[in-house]
Amino acid sequence: MRLLRPALVIGLALVALAPADTAAADDTSSATVHTDPTGAHVELRHGDTWVEVRRSSGATASTGCRRRWVLSPGAFALRITVSGDYREVPMDPAPGPEYRTYHVWCDDRFVASVWLRPQQFGVDPRTIAEQLVRDLPYPAATIGASPGGRGLTGLESWFWVGGYTAGPIVDTVDQFGMTVTVEASPTTVSWDFGDGTTADGLGLGTPPPDRSAVVHTFEVRARPTFGVRALIELSVRWRLGNGPWQALDPVVRTALLEYPVVASRAALVPDR
Repeated sequence: MRLLRPALVIGLALVALAPADTAAADDTSSATVHTDPTGAHVELRHGDTWVEVRRSSGATASTGCRRRWVLSPGAFALRITVSGDYREVPMDPAPGPEYRTYHVWCDDRFVASVWLRPQQFGVDPRTIAEQLVRDLPYPAATIGASPGGRGLTGLESWFWVGGYTAGPIVDTVDQFGMTVTVEASPTTVSWDFGDGTTADGLGLGTPPPDRSAVVHTFEVRARPTFGVRALIELSVRWRLGNGPWQALDPVVRTALLEYPVVASRAALVPDR
């Protein structure tokens, strides 16, 4: 068991979720009323801060402390020792796989350690993940070709996708003590060479000097160009904290190249 100084724990709580300013805390026009797992009556104010509300003798509500739910780095509860330090003790088993341990603070006073699902804050981590996927920094997809200027009938043309590698595109966001991570990785590429020929399973291709796996021989010349197209499908997954990865709908990106192809002609060269 480890001992933690109260100042350190409180500092972490403040970093994880800073209180809203006083003006924002007094605005209850869009507050959502909620009873937290410790039985306190709280309202969600501007700045995503839950504020405890204490009912006075009349109908007027008086504001108590600001509550903060700090995501624990492990499945342990905090207990106050006689000396005023905090020690870690094991939590009871989680009610389900989506539950995480949160330490509840009321201003600078520790309240309890509880199992909670992030959805209980009114925030669905899957929705956050789906938004992250929409906003991922997808690079522009291009198609390179060799020969570069134009192709010749009867000769191989090599193609590859520029802007993408086999590595994943990753983004992470922290909200309400939740860490949501998404990854989008190219998995399949469907090629259309514009002359009625398609191919799957060739991958992204490779630029010269290596020979690309995406190779096509045009039999007729283009009038005026062939529209070469690559559909890049990225498999997408997300996870909450260090939890298991879960799949999301794949994302498809498109790359296009207008590729001229001319007829190659044989020529007789006299011996000398």
